[in-house]
Amino acid sequence: MFTFGLPPSLGQQPAWNLAREFADVLFRARFGSVIPFPTYDALEEALVSGKVDAAWGPPLICARIETAGGLVALRGVRAGAVTYRSALLCRARDQFDLATIGDGGFRPRAVWVSAWSMAGFVLPKAHLRGAGIDCKSMLLSEQMLGSYTACMDALLTWDADLTASFVGKQGLDAIWGAERMRRFRTLAFTDETPNDAVVLAANLAPERVAELTKNLDALLANERSQKLLAAAFSVDGFERPPANTYSPLLALREPLSS
Repeated sequence: MFTFGLPPSLGQQPAWNLAREFADVLFRARFGSVIPFPTYDALEEALVSGKVDAAWGPPLICARIETAGGLVALRGVRAGAVTYRSALLCRARDQFDLATIGDGGFRPRAVWVSAWSMAGFVLPKAHLRGAGIDCKSMLLSEQMLGSYTACMDALLTWDADLTASFVGKQGLDAIWGAERMRRFRTLAFTDETPNDAVVLAANLAPERVAELTKNLDALLANERSQKLLAAAFSVDGFERPPANTYSPLLALREPLSS
């Protein structure tokens, strides 16, 4: 039997409900238990230590486990796309642009989702660095607020000036609504990142990797099981990504302070 981990992005109580609801489906792939984790750090440690054999993970966890020797077995497909990106946002009435940040004038207050969020932190921070913006000196402040909604609300209540949102194939209006987005202006779009995925633990024996991938393929061959899993992970379907799709994302992380 195998063990499957769920990320905190699903929410603690919904995650427990999901664990119960999908126990019978995942059991067909020989997952004897499903464990919701309260933090991404705990989920990553479980994948490294072998506490779980597989998990549904965000791109950054997939990148770290893939680099450590794990396999990203199945990534989600949303609206026909296997990647997404981030949009840097300010209020519609704001006059600044990225090119004017740090020129001796306006220093925006930035709010981000969390250090684990690709679109809500990693991608926009990498984009700012690529544009020559030193966030430590050219931003007035930075805060983590835990969700995209909280970050966008902070701009609308004038508690912050700069944030970021994930953007899928259908655009920002499809996510937040055209009426709400009229209150924001897009400063830039970042590079893309692959979607969340099912990742296998780093130190699994080759025969367990082979058995797991075979079982997952058989599970997805069943239309009902695939629809249930897709709905649980907010995707339309799954595909097997090429090797080393995720590990390059680690280069986007903010350099550690010396």
